[in-house]
Amino acid sequence: MINYIILAIFIALQCGDFYTTYTILKTGKGHEANPILATLMAKLDMAGVLAFFKLACILIGVALLQYWYALAILDILYVWVIYNNLKVLRG
Repeated sequence: MINYIILAIFIALQCGDFYTTYTILKTGKGHEANPILATLMAKLDMAGVLAFFKLACILIGVALLQYWYALAILDILYVWVIYNNLKVLRG
C-alpha cells in the first residue's frame, strides 16, 4: 500500500514540475537546466517535449513501484526541484 501512496506523490510531483517548469520557460524567468531537454525544446515544441519527458518519468516511477525507497528518494528530489522552480517564479 505504501508503494502506491509514494507513487501517487511522485506522479503529483511530476505534474507540479511540469507546471512550474513550463511557467518559468513561458514567462522567460529562467531556462531549462537539463541540456538535453533544452536542445530538444529549442528544436521541437517546448510543451510537447516537456510533457513527453514527464510521461517517461512517470513510467519509470511505475517501473520502480516495488522499490518504494527509490521512489521516496525521487519524491524528495522533486520536492526540491519544485521548491527551486517556485523561488525562480517569485523572483
